[in-house]
Amino acid sequence: MLLTLLFSMSVALLIFLLCLGFIKKYVVPQSTFQKRLNSINDLNTVDASRIINNMHTKREQEKDDLSFYNRVINPLIGKLERNFFELTPSSLAGTIQQKLTVAGLKKKLSVGGFSIIWAIFVCFATYFAYRYTTLNVLTPIQIVLWLLLGAVAGGILPIIILHSVIAKRQAKILRQLPEVLDLMCVSVQAGLTFDAAVKKIVQRAHGPLIDELREVLDDMSMGVARRQALKSMAKRCEVPELSLFVSSIIQAEHLGTSISNTLTIQADNMRERRRQSIKEEALKAPIKILFPLVIFIFPALFVVILVPLILNLIKQF
Repeated sequence: MLLTLLFSMSVALLIFLLCLGFIKKYVVPQSTFQKRLNSINDLNTVDASRIINNMHTKREQEKDDLSFYNRVINPLIGKLERNFFELTPSSLAGTIQQKLTVAGLKKKLSVGGFSIIWAIFVCFATYFAYRYTTLNVLTPIQIVLWLLLGAVAGGILPIIILHSVIAKRQAKILRQLPEVLDLMCVSVQAGLTFDAAVKKIVQRAHGPLIDELREVLDDMSMGVARRQALKSMAKRCEVPELSLFVSSIIQAEHLGTSISNTLTIQADNMRERRRQSIKEEALKAPIKILFPLVIFIFPALFVVILVPLILNLIKQF
């Protein structure tokens, strides 16, 4: 019985393989895609893989170009950004652009995009204020005041968020600056030039300061002078310590002094500044902890200590 079953399965498998070979050889047509693959197989392996990768990349780009986001949403957003940019005053547009650059959002958010976000915040805050006035019985003056308060709050909130992003980024740059200066100093003392040291640091580290140094290298590769690229970096960051470092490097280059000694002095100076800032924050800690003590801890202690005494006094009298 078992031998008969095995023989039947073998015959069925043989018939299946014969049919499959016949179909592949005579039935399946040679499509244009298969002809292209056959021609690629005649080439060497490197060229064939390169052509296949290019075909795959091109096909993916065509899919992305035909997507709903690229056909409808992206052009609509671009048109809205251009319209809001035209409505924004020129003086205010320059200020917003500078703030976005300092926040590191220059490539992610345009002036028109920030104006759209600002308008959305104003509309939502005004709407919530209007809903509050409809749910409560208020006089006309109070309704107008609430609507004005909602519009002002919605207009101020994006600016507060942007300044918060700027402060956090500047703090990260200031925290990373002494380490980068130490690496530059070691690299230059090892025999590298200043540009090569910066390039080596950019390849091996990450962070907002590293992104700015990468942009400095890109500007220099485009033909911008080193001092101009460094000045642009200091202007983009608006960090006093970084501006001091840039000024010292430009002065050392102008006077022809040793950049290694300049970097050593600046590294020691930045490390001492960071140590002093940490001490300053530590001295501020007792004052900052005073408010949580008065608001949260002292009332709980008074309840635990004084309530039993008060209850005992009430029982006695």
